[in-house]
Amino acid sequence: MKSLKFLVLAVSFVLSACSVSVRTGADKAAEAAKLSASSDIVELTFLQLNDVYEIAPVENGKYGGMARVAAVRQNLLKENPNIFTVLAGDFISPSAIGTATFEGKRINGAQMIDAMNSVGVDFVTFGNHEFDLGYEVLQDRINQSKFMWISSNIQYTPSQEGFVAPFEKVVNGVAHPLPESHIIRAKNSAGMEVRVGIFGLTIGSNQPPYVVWTDPFESAQRVYADLKTKTDIVIALTHLSIEEDRRLAELIPDLKLILGGHEHTNMMFKVGETIISKADANARTVYIHRLRWSASTKSLSILSEVRTIDSTIPDELSTANIVNEWTARAYKGFQERGFDPAEVVTTLREPLDGRESSIRYRQTNLGSLVAQSMRASASKSGIAIFNSGSIRLDDQLAGTVTQYDIIRTLPFGGKLVEVEMKGSLLKRVLDAGQKNVGRGGFLQYDGVAFDTTKRAWVIDGKAVDMNARYWVIVSDFLFSGRETGIEFFHKDDRDVVSVAEHNPSNANDLRKDIRLAVIAFLKSN
Repeated sequence: MKSLKFLVLAVSFVLSACSVSVRTGADKAAEAAKLSASSDIVELTFLQLNDVYEIAPVENGKYGGMARVAAVRQNLLKENPNIFTVLAGDFISPSAIGTATFEGKRINGAQMIDAMNSVGVDFVTFGNHEFDLGYEVLQDRINQSKFMWISSNIQYTPSQEGFVAPFEKVVNGVAHPLPESHIIRAKNSAGMEVRVGIFGLTIGSNQPPYVVWTDPFESAQRVYADLKTKTDIVIALTHLSIEEDRRLAELIPDLKLILGGHEHTNMMFKVGETIISKADANARTVYIHRLRWSASTKSLSILSEVRTIDSTIPDELSTANIVNEWTARAYKGFQERGFDPAEVVTTLREPLDGRESSIRYRQTNLGSLVAQSMRASASKSGIAIFNSGSIRLDDQLAGTVTQYDIIRTLPFGGKLVEVEMKGSLLKRVLDAGQKNVGRGGFLQYDGVAFDTTKRAWVIDGKAVDMNARYWVIVSDFLFSGRETGIEFFHKDDRDVVSVAEHNPSNANDLRKDIRLAVIAFLKSN
């Protein structure tokens, strides 16, 4: 894991203090002025997370864990009662626990809502993965949450054609539309108040039919124009790319903070006077922003730091109990599906790279291993291809690897399909995957390679023959036509010759789940 830095950024300096040593009449006046200045200051703290898919620590317990985040929040609460915890999108999906079954139903993010409620999360906005599991699941999770969902550019459309409305939270049978923005009112002990406007924006990379997405920049300008007349400070909670966050800061230079997500890597930038921050995924780090507002001078200072969440932080017990309960439920569900989550399958001599910054840009050793596992499970195929977005680890596997590590590496699971196809289709698929660099549709493969000298795809040193037939084992998602840029790849393509799927009556057919194929390959190698 990359080294984590402690970052402190001062935005502005606000106050000068008077010191006194002898209580003369003048000194008493100075002391009164000092007390007045102190009562003039309102302090508040934002605890920021983003892209959290695992409620328990990752990397064999080294980093992350919602119970540790809860402990950090409680310590900050002792420091200042004006503490607001935010999560900048992507938490319902995807996760390993979410794919398990409990009481006859997939968990589907219920564990995350339960843990977030226990931590004391105050505000969230939608991430693009909140929409993965369908409208009904998302609505259930919204209803179960105790925190506020804020979105300025996401609405939904039910089955009635043309009808568009905000998502709602149902509380005690009453539906409450999710707000476009919210005004936080924080006071100090003297009763002085600061009004902080907050709005939420979501990237447009996942728009299922029930989601109505509007341009985030147009939405931001509209909502900001309303907030600036009612507040002292305006901040944004965003799940956008860093390029979009930078553009937002340039578009609305009076924004004080952009609390972002989506990239999975901790970063902080300053664009003009606007701070943009994003923490590492799975709560390996969090950002802590301490704001000091002067009611008299209308000036603000911000101190921001990135805090590593690791084993030096003790668990907060209530949240730890919830994490342990959901983990036990998930393990039981995995066991019912033929997995043994706690079983050690191998000890690695070198890390396997599943970081999105690697695997969505180039072939990695983890990508090669998964593809080799697919080939090993095949009955006919000498080539394996899958989309790198199947791997959601965003981390490196190192040292002792359990079945649960494989489950969280490939949380979607899915069947493997063997496809007999013409060389022209094979080349077309591989070429399309190369164009998806930086996205989940970037392909990992084995049994085929790109020869940079010949500028051609080759198998055993020979260029792919456009008219020849090849058996290729692929993930069922890739063969569904749902991958961006590879929509043509499905069973109805004219260059698909035949298809062979797993045999349900054969318990040893590993093609029924890509994770079983990887586990078996690691155990045998």
